[in-house]
Amino acid sequence: MNHSSNSHSRIFLMELIIAVLFFSLASAVCLRMFAASRQISKDAAKQNMAMTQAGNAAELLKYAHSQNENFPACILEQYPYAVTDTAEITVYFDEDWIHCAIENAVFLLQIVQVPTEDDIIPYQIAVWDTTDSETAIYSLDLKLHTPFQP
Repeated sequence: MNHSSNSHSRIFLMELIIAVLFFSLASAVCLRMFAASRQISKDAAKQNMAMTQAGNAAELLKYAHSQNENFPACILEQYPYAVTDTAEITVYFDEDWIHCAIENAVFLLQIVQVPTEDDIIPYQIAVWDTTDSETAIYSLDLKLHTPFQP
């Protein structure tokens, strides 16, 4: 009789160990899924803000074009820390997407005016993560038509 209860205790202990292992594996899988979903959420928020900032720049360019303002001045009014040359402007943002100086930059928005001979002025707008300079987070091509002036 003593031998039978000892055997039942061993079987119960084995079942308990198997249950603990199963729940440990299930919790590891769940933690991994939570971590992956958090990364996906951060990437989606980053892309959403990149789209918003590129859209803001495109709207500034459209407005400036309708008011016959020149290219760099329209952006520099809104983003005083921007770095510019004749055909390109770079605007810097920190991790919270607040316009900042180059030293604190995490993201950058680059606007390039492509030279052309006709009445269409093309711009290339791209948002980059400074830690990953291989691929733009978001890019936008904008073409503005110069109205006929008699």
